[in-house]
Amino acid sequence: MEQPSSVSRIVQTGQSVVNPVIRSSQSFVRRLGWKWIIRGGIVLVVIVLIFLVSQIRVGDVLLAGEKEAAKLGTLIIPVTATGTVQGNKLIQIKSKAGGQVAKIHVVEGQLVKTGDTLIELDPVDEKRNVEARQADLDRAKGAHEKAKIALESQKLELPLQTQRAQAAYDKAAFDWARMKEFKEKGIAGNDEYVLRKSNFELADADLKTAKNNETILIRNAEQDVVQAEAAMRSAQKLMDEATLRLEETVVKARSPGMVYSIQVREGEMIQSGTQSFTGGTPVMVLVDTTAVLVIAQVDEADIGAIRNIAPDYARPGTSVRLDDEEYAKRAESYLAETLNRKVEVTVEAYRGQVFDGVIERILPEPKRVNNALAFDVRVRLVGEDLQHLIGLQADLAFTTQQLENVLLVKNEALVSEGRDCFVYVPVRIGSGRWDEEKRPVRISVTDGTYTQIVSGLKAGDEVWTKRPRKTEKERQESERN
Repeated sequence: MEQPSSVSRIVQTGQSVVNPVIRSSQSFVRRLGWKWIIRGGIVLVVIVLIFLVSQIRVGDVLLAGEKEAAKLGTLIIPVTATGTVQGNKLIQIKSKAGGQVAKIHVVEGQLVKTGDTLIELDPVDEKRNVEARQADLDRAKGAHEKAKIALESQKLELPLQTQRAQAAYDKAAFDWARMKEFKEKGIAGNDEYVLRKSNFELADADLKTAKNNETILIRNAEQDVVQAEAAMRSAQKLMDEATLRLEETVVKARSPGMVYSIQVREGEMIQSGTQSFTGGTPVMVLVDTTAVLVIAQVDEADIGAIRNIAPDYARPGTSVRLDDEEYAKRAESYLAETLNRKVEVTVEAYRGQVFDGVIERILPEPKRVNNALAFDVRVRLVGEDLQHLIGLQADLAFTTQQLENVLLVKNEALVSEGRDCFVYVPVRIGSGRWDEEKRPVRISVTDGTYTQIVSGLKAGDEVWTKRPRKTEKERQESERN
């Protein structure tokens, strides 16, 4: 039969003391008035309370410990990190046109599609620019046509000049040849001979000049055409740019995304992104939402375990560049095949929800964070409707190891002394009280709550997770024993 507890014995003792007092007080009440009855009752209650408190064993009520049995279970070893949820990339929007902001069509946080209108500018300045460039283009086209006509004229005229010079040369050569014959026969005089010879030499020079002109002047005219054509192309390019800037007075989204920030106001003047030395005025920032990522900073002590669980295409040394569609496809495939290696992502704003992620890239360059080295790990979130997480701080848990059917105890039960580790096992002693036995154990890995026990315990063994505190009297008895 179980011994009555200390509290029960105290209550019984209190009753044995109080009952005689109550019986004697009944006769006493008859002789005294109510005033003295109340005073006597208060004194009596105080006496009883003092007696009961003096008998209560503090170790059984306030100083009781907590114990739990060692058990077989699954131990998941996580590596934790923090990071910020980001879009695939930030896209800074500038307009190739300049002018006054006439209307802003979107607000921060709005999702936009390719081709959606973001901002409209007043087009008056760009229209004037288009008209000026059109005039320059017309002049360049006219100069080009004029150079072509001059080339055609030279091609027609210069061969005729060469033919005329050739005819004059042939006549002068014939006359001089006859004059040489006449002089040899003594028919012609010396003056006549010199005149024919001079005419021949002059005709020869004119023929050479005509032939040279036919080559040089035509080539020169051809170069004039080339230059005029280049000037026309330049004018056309300026015209195209002016037309494009006029079209850019309506700024549209070139890819889907979310409006991250708007950096101008209606009525504000902005500079062109192509005509300004400063690169133009940023009007808006979009975040590419085709992928939602978390850039986590992992301590150097844990980066080895992270690399072991990362896909091949994400590890430094075996990384490959893939397009966004391929990254998304591989992430979903990897998550489906290796569920135990997914990254669990939680955010404070959505408590109770856990989002799945896959390591996409581990950057090899370390960074110093709070006097410690850390590595950036890029984690791609997998799922639908993740845009609302962008900008939030996230907590990540990487499952680096999972052990099945191992012996576990709570970390509160372990006591370290140097390199040795112990647990305290509950032991019954006399009067039904609990004491403890110090037992050495060999431990392995921990998840922060439970630790694997390699030896020293078996499943079902109870250990103190919160050791009971002993009274001074109990400590003295324990020391004597």
